This record gives sequence, C-alpha cells and structure tokens, in this order.
Amino acid sequence: MMRINNSNQVYVIAEIGINHEGSVTKCSKMIKEAAKFGVNAIKLQTINADSNYVLNSESYNIFKSSELSPEETADMFKLAKSKGLDILTTAGDIDTIKWVDKLNPSSWKISSGLLTHIPVVRYLASLGRPLLISTGMANHDEIDFAIKTAKSVGNNDISLLQCTSLYPAPFDSLNLKTLQFFKSKYNCKVGFSDHSLGTDAAFLSVGAGAKIIEKHFSLDPTRLGFDHKISLNAADFKIMIDRIRLAEIMMGSPEKLLSYELKETRNSFLRSIVVIKNISKGDAFSVQNIGVKRTLSGRGGSEPKYFDNIIGLIANKDFNIDDPITIEEID
Repeated sequence: MMRINNSNQVYVIAEIGINHEGSVTKCSKMIKEAAKFGVNAIKLQTINADSNYVLNSESYNIFKSSELSPEETADMFKLAKSKGLDILTTAGDIDTIKWVDKLNPSSWKISSGLLTHIPVVRYLASLGRPLLISTGMANHDEIDFAIKTAKSVGNNDISLLQCTSLYPAPFDSLNLKTLQFFKSKYNCKVGFSDHSLGTDAAFLSVGAGAKIIEKHFSLDPTRLGFDHKISLNAADFKIMIDRIRLAEIMMGSPEKLLSYELKETRNSFLRSIVVIKNISKGDAFSVQNIGVKRTLSGRGGSEPKYFDNIIGLIANKDFNIDDPITIEEID
C-alpha cells in the first residue's frame, strides 16, 4: 500500500507511463534511474489498446505500439519493489485491472480520462487499494460522483490530484489554489499531477498543500511523441525532488514555534522598560523618568505591556539612566 499520510513528506511519483515506448529494456532502465534520484514511486500506464480505443485512432496507435505484456509488466513490478519503490499503474478496463491487481500495486491511478468511467471507478474502489484520482478534465459534479461511487463500495482512501490536461500546461492554467478547495470540500489527501514545463510548479504546489506530486519522466525529453515533451530527464527530476524537499523545510510547522536561535535573537531585539532619567529612592515612576528601549543583551527589564502598571509606583532604590526596570523588583 502507499506509504503516505497527512503528516509524512510529499510523496513523489515518477510517471514513466508509456515513455518506455514498449521497450521493457528501456522501462527497466527508467526504474533503476528513478530509484537513484529518490522518488517514492513509479507509475506505468497499462492500457489494452483494443479494449480502450477505437481502431486506428491516434490513441490506439500510440498505446498499441507501447504495450508491455503481462509478463513484462510483472517483471517491472518486481524490479521496482526490489529497488524499494512503490509501483502503481493506470488501467482502463476490468480485465486488465484483474491481472494487474495480482501484482499487488501500491495504489490505483484513475486518470482524468477515466474519472467518468464509473464502472471502472467502482471496480477499482472495490479492490480496497488507495485511489489517486486525477481531475484534469472533470467538473465538480463529476468529481462528486466519482468520490461518491468509490465510497459506496467502502473505499475512503482517496487522494485528489489537481491536474490540467494540456500538454504542456501553461502556468496560468494550473490553479494550484484548487488544492485547498479539494482538501476543505472532500476532507482528503490532495496532490498535483504536473503537466507544466520545468520544476517551478511542483515546488510551489508544496506551499499550496500538495502531499503527492506526479511528474512525467523520460530518458530523453527531446524525443517526439508519447509524453516526452512534458517530462523531466533524470538530472532535472533530481533537481525537482531536491526543490520539493527544500519547500518542505521552508513550510515547516503550522504552529508558531520559537527555535533556540529565535529565542536568543528575541532577547537581543525586543524592547523593555528602562530608566530614562536618574531616579532616587522614594521617587515615583512616571513617563518623565521611565521609557522603552532595546537594551544590552542579558540586561532587559520588564516587557512594555507592564509600562502602565509601573507608572505611579515608588522606587525602592536609586536607578541610573538605562538601568532596566523589572516589575518584580519594585512591586
């Protein structure tokens, strides 16, 4: 099962998809490379072209030319797991789902194009594995219905991925604010399936709340066809992961916590109550003889919020200019 929850680090998926172009040798190399640059999971697309697309359509021709056999797919599952990676796939028909399920995928990805395929959504949900639902082409009603369908068969382990099904997706189409909308409306884990170019959107999506990030991976993004043009190569994928981990560090904790270093800085920078005119024992404290200043380190007086409490009290000793005043000493 997917090793993810709301408190863990961002779960990064390298989308191999069909960028292996039907070559099990190339797919194997891609899995090994992905393990090196530190992803959590790799994803394939296990699509039976004859069951999913009409004959001689563009999609039929692409997917027919890039099929891995069940035996080859099983080998890729074994390889990924041997490298410590989760592996999942998108499958578009129930017969394919049945044999892939025997390979024990960590989860199921329901692509944007399958979100409205309710029989498949229902069947995948019934298998009891986590569901990653991509929303690239879906409206609110369709998302509602897909989630309702999954939950109707007892599956509540649902993650919604914000996605823009344009290839590549322009930055102004990404709508990363939707992540918070999904989280609030559906009370589920949220993520980002990134079809934009580069690594900026993935980096920013961490700040928008993404706990899952999926990005296409290619050994050579300059190749024509398939999903190469919206993919990162190994070096750039490593850069993206490093930036995601940096974003996690920057995001930190939702609590307002003071580190040791901040406490030390605080002691040096915050203002406190001090004498601004020499005071003799028996004098009353007033706005003429006490004020608020930043003091020498370790010589602070009471916080300024006690200023009005001190006014009118009587000094029990002599004070010189810039001496700290603490309410505990004179109260």
